[in-house]
Amino acid sequence: MKKLFPIICIIFALSACNDDYLQKFPLDSVNDANFFKSASDIEMYANQFYASMDPVNLAFRDGNENDTDNQAHANRFSRSWNEYVLPATGGGWGKGDWLPIRRTNYALVRIAEMEQTPEVLKNTGEIRFFRAYFYLKKVKDFGDVPWFEKDLSINSEELTAPRESRKVIFAKILEDLDFAIANLPVTSAQGRLTKYAAATFKAEACLYEGTFRKYHGLGDYENVLKEGAKAAETVMDSGKFSLYTTGNPDKDYFDLFVQYELRGNPEAIMIQRFIKGILTHDDVRQLGEQHTGYTVDFALSYLCKDGLPISLSPLYKGDQVFEEQFIDRDPRMKQSIYANDRPYRIFQDGQTEYRELPEFDRNYCTTSYWITKGYSPYEADRIQGQCDIDRFIFRYGGLLVTYAELKAEIGECTQEVLDKTINLLRDRVNMPHLTIDVGFVDPNWPNWEVPVSPLINEIRRERRIETCAEGKRWDDIVRWKAGKKLDDPLTYKGARDPNNNNEYRVVYPGFTRVWDNKNYLRPIPSQELALNPNLTQNPGWE
Repeated sequence: MKKLFPIICIIFALSACNDDYLQKFPLDSVNDANFFKSASDIEMYANQFYASMDPVNLAFRDGNENDTDNQAHANRFSRSWNEYVLPATGGGWGKGDWLPIRRTNYALVRIAEMEQTPEVLKNTGEIRFFRAYFYLKKVKDFGDVPWFEKDLSINSEELTAPRESRKVIFAKILEDLDFAIANLPVTSAQGRLTKYAAATFKAEACLYEGTFRKYHGLGDYENVLKEGAKAAETVMDSGKFSLYTTGNPDKDYFDLFVQYELRGNPEAIMIQRFIKGILTHDDVRQLGEQHTGYTVDFALSYLCKDGLPISLSPLYKGDQVFEEQFIDRDPRMKQSIYANDRPYRIFQDGQTEYRELPEFDRNYCTTSYWITKGYSPYEADRIQGQCDIDRFIFRYGGLLVTYAELKAEIGECTQEVLDKTINLLRDRVNMPHLTIDVGFVDPNWPNWEVPVSPLINEIRRERRIETCAEGKRWDDIVRWKAGKKLDDPLTYKGARDPNNNNEYRVVYPGFTRVWDNKNYLRPIPSQELALNPNLTQNPGWE
């Protein structure tokens, strides 16, 4: 009894406490009682989404560039090789895949109850940007998807909602982005989202959706492309951005992607900063052992220094001898693809190591066309997890090729447009200007499923060269309805192999790639279809 007495006293004491004691909430977690009381709460809540943004940190190893004609990974990637299997669960549609959207809606429902001060609106712009960002990924993956505007519970009727047309979803995405552009600041000392970052993303989103509709025959694409062009003009007309250059055409493009401090760089619309001892990464070490490589198809696409393709230029030396293919080519070639005269490693004692090419190693480079864009040879940057080279999230050079393509797709690309977009990029590397009439017909232009003009062919080439290894190419292949281009064996071959009659290296002996149009979209997992009878499957996956 003596042992029970203290326990009984505690029980009675608790029962006699003020009711407020029983209404206390954890101070270290978000709940409706203690959060979304101020604009700073919204800003703090938005922090979780920044890690989800896709930086331009070079699409090596597991990046989707390995599913394209640009790179050939040591292992075949399933979608482009038609080896992707209909999943029972997950597959981009699982609970965790929808969680970021649920979290944005959780915030927006509660923010709606707050006083809409300018600071609240600014921070709400971040949340709405991220909802648009996550929804665009869903549209790219699945096309039609359900639209949710509130956080759901296990009993919500919306859980059995049908898929909405991608056109409806994209209109909602634009609403969110327009709100963000209207309310986000023009600059951010903390590196957060700005009006111009949101406008850049809108331009890219409109280019994707507009051209997807155009080339897949869905219609209603003109206004989407025009919206994208206006968004790009918002950034370009601001006067706040320009291309990085020191006047050295043989170094500037390479140096752009190995900067330790991108804050203040004129090309930086939005960046991801890294600081020694605080936040670092492993990109350089992984690029040193990349398990992938550019394809010969990609290497052959570079123009010569006279502005002509290799099929027409007298400057082209051929690729029979590995190092000769770099002679008199677009300077971006040697600044994106490793050549024999570039240091591979510079040790801390000053010793320098070079690689003798061609060489083929599935653990290093499969094709002998090493990705050198973004690769620092300095040993200090190669220490595991200790690299502090900054990354771009949105860069002005990428926006310029996006704008040129947007204008070309709506028939509004003039010489003036080329001169303030693609020709600025060419000026950086001292390449001849692109003219509106192009001036040549390249017999090696891709045999696109949907034919395009010479101008669009060259804009597509420029985009491929300028944004290589930045994670753009898969989206480009999909939106242009260009999957059949991947059937060309050159898209999964490497440099010439002296040990095999100097033939192009076959990365996947015994395999032939045959594109299937169903892979433009991912399938809805079979279990999701069983749980929600209102869902329908994507074409070809039935």
